[in-house]
Amino acid sequence: MDPAKKRASTADQQPLLVAKAKRKRPNDNQISSKARPTLNSQQWTSLNHAQRNPAVPGIEAIVPESKLYSELLDYEKKLDATIMRKRLDLAETLSKPVKTKRTLRIFISNLAHDQETPESDEEEAKLDSGPTPSWTLKVEGRLVDEVNASAYKNKQTSRKFSSFFRSVMIELDRDSNLYPNGNFVEWHKSPNVADVDGFEVKRHGDENVKVKVILHVDNSPERFKLSPELADVLAVDVETRPGIMLALWQYIKFHQLQDPEDKRNINCDQKLAALFNQPKISFPALPELIGRFLAPPDPIVLEYTVRVDKPYHLAPHCYDLDVELDDPTFKTKISSLLSSTSLSVASAGSSGAAAAGASQAPGASGSSLPKDIHTYSEQIMQYIQSMQNSKTKRDFLLRFANNPVDFLERWVASQSRDLEVILGESHVNLEDQRRSEFYNQQWVDEAVFHYMTAKNQKKLQELLGGTAAVAPVPPPPAGAGGPPHPQTQYR
Repeated sequence: MDPAKKRASTADQQPLLVAKAKRKRPNDNQISSKARPTLNSQQWTSLNHAQRNPAVPGIEAIVPESKLYSELLDYEKKLDATIMRKRLDLAETLSKPVKTKRTLRIFISNLAHDQETPESDEEEAKLDSGPTPSWTLKVEGRLVDEVNASAYKNKQTSRKFSSFFRSVMIELDRDSNLYPNGNFVEWHKSPNVADVDGFEVKRHGDENVKVKVILHVDNSPERFKLSPELADVLAVDVETRPGIMLALWQYIKFHQLQDPEDKRNINCDQKLAALFNQPKISFPALPELIGRFLAPPDPIVLEYTVRVDKPYHLAPHCYDLDVELDDPTFKTKISSLLSSTSLSVASAGSSGAAAAGASQAPGASGSSLPKDIHTYSEQIMQYIQSMQNSKTKRDFLLRFANNPVDFLERWVASQSRDLEVILGESHVNLEDQRRSEFYNQQWVDEAVFHYMTAKNQKKLQELLGGTAAVAPVPPPPAGAGGPPHPQTQYR
């Protein structure tokens, strides 16, 4: 390609490159001791020289107060890392069930229907004189703190009574000869059956009946009853499987039962040896060994007497049962906290100074805070860019004032080198070729030798009347600056 055309195309593209550099937004909020802004060629030359010269002071040396901003940025990094770690902890908490203890109050009552009330002791009962006497047993329950709350009035938000149990069994103490059927009622939870607020059992009869209500609690996660031997070792009666393993691990650590050579083995003490019937056990085998000492927890048994001598009868006692429920309020608070400190908001406040300025801005509401933080961050980056440009200009002029001759020589050499690199015309600096020091290097003697050899071969060939191959001039060694351009003639 013609160098003139190449130079013209480069000159045409230069305004576009300058305009693109002006449109580029600053993206650095660090006050660096060695500024790296986008400047013209003269300032870039001075900047590169300043980076090579360690004697050139940075912005912190000129403006000591700038160290406060650097310390603020370091503190903000630590704060951002802490916030991110806490956000991850909260996100992990949302994925796990959060339980809260509540009290379930159980009520048992009965209704009596069409019961005969003799007017006197002498009056005999009349058979087939009306409807058959009957009674209805009711087992109900609700959470104590929702008795008068709006959550209980709204049935969609209140948990049903049957959802707390795996099964409910009602046993009636009646003569099996008179009532061969219907003395035992069962209910088992099924995923296809909706939960209810209570259970009702209706039977015929005109006598008081003793009733046993057997409730099997549906624990989530599942809980187990420990055998007396294991309960004596761990001092725990009913617990979940992870809780049992944790209690056993604490017992092992407290008594230092781990094998010092192999931590996977446990040296049983007297209690564990009597429990497992072996002196040493492997830790991975503990879940299987403990499974033999676990059983379902005992059901809750409530006794009640159905009274038929009055239309309505309520048990003199109610029963409170501690249950664990998912806490929706806690998860709602965590979700709102995560949304208020979302990553988009955190990324908008890229500098601690911007966040501090935005928090003190008058009239800044919660919805406009991210926008204000982003605005202040851009202003800070523009100010830092302006500081770095001013610092570069100062170094440029100060270096020129201290040693104008040396500065101009360096500047002209740098400009010539940059121009040749842009145009791609030569690999040798033309400015260096103009100086005598360029020809005092080691490669000059070798180049002269090859040149003279080629001349002699050419003259010898002319005398012999033929043409000989001319030996090419080898390139100079690496780092020697290189020979002149091939078109350069030695004289």
